[in-house]
Order: sequence, then structure tokens, then C-alpha cells
Amino acid sequence: MKQGIDADCDETMRVIEPYTKRSVTFLTQVDSEGWRVKVYGISANSEAVPAELVDEAIAQVLPQLPQPAVSEDRYGVGFLIIHQGKQRNWFLLDWWEHEDILFHRLFSSPLDSCRTISAEKSSATACVHELQVISLESEAWVKTVLGTDTEPDFDAYLKRRSDSPR
Repeated sequence: MKQGIDADCDETMRVIEPYTKRSVTFLTQVDSEGWRVKVYGISANSEAVPAELVDEAIAQVLPQLPQPAVSEDRYGVGFLIIHQGKQRNWFLLDWWEHEDILFHRLFSSPLDSCRTISAEKSSATACVHELQVISLESEAWVKTVLGTDTEPDFDAYLKRRSDSPR
């Protein structure tokens, strides 16, 4: 019989469903209120994210970005991940400030009601599928804004997009 932490983990820590990679699709870039935002879609159903879900996310989530879009420490660029998950629709709104800080807000809606998007009060950040997009966006930020010998190139950042085939 195992004792201690390992024994507890064996009983409580189990994989409920094996990991299956989900495709990430760049959907569009939205320019609104001074912001330039890359929009990505992820679906647990192996289908394209429905247009209605994308439209509602753009209409309800993007207005939650701070204003003004561009300031001394804010660059007016970011990304939105729309993830049609297995339990809920998730909307991750991220933008860059203070050179290398990624700001983040999380929203969700029931799967059957994308019109009722609300801010999450939990401390959740992202799932593994969303973290892959965040990682790629971080890499794009380093290569086009922070890691250049010239001025930061926000247009180059916006052109670097994550698209992974299934």
C-alpha cells in the first residue's frame, strides 16, 4: 500500500479524457475604437466556430478593452480567442501594455446561448488549447516588437498569425 502524497494523487489525479489536439484557426482581424485585434477560433467539436458565436464575441467582448487604445504604455494591439469548448464557450481577451506585459480578461457563455456572454469571476486563465495560442502570440511579440534592432513593428506582429492544422 502506498503512503503519503503519491498515494493521494493516485486516487484523485486521473485523466478523464485523453488529450486530443484541437485546431486553431485565425478568423479575422478587427479594427475598432483604435484597437487592432487578431481573432482566433478553437472548437472542441472539430468544426469551425459558428459565425454567430464570432459575431457575438466581437460585439460583446471587444468593447471591454480599455480606452484609449493607444497611450504611453498601451499599443492598441491584442488578440481574442473564441473557444467553443465542451462545457461552455470561452472568450479570452488579451492585449499588450508596458512593453512586455500581457493583460487578460476571461468571459464565457453557455454552449446553447452565445448571446449571454459574461465576465468570469474565477481565477481561471486558460486551458492547454488556449495556452498554445498565447504562447505563439508571445513568441510573435518577442520577434516583432521586443527582439528587433529597429523600432517595434506592430504591423509585423499583426501579420504573424497562429494557424495549426488538426
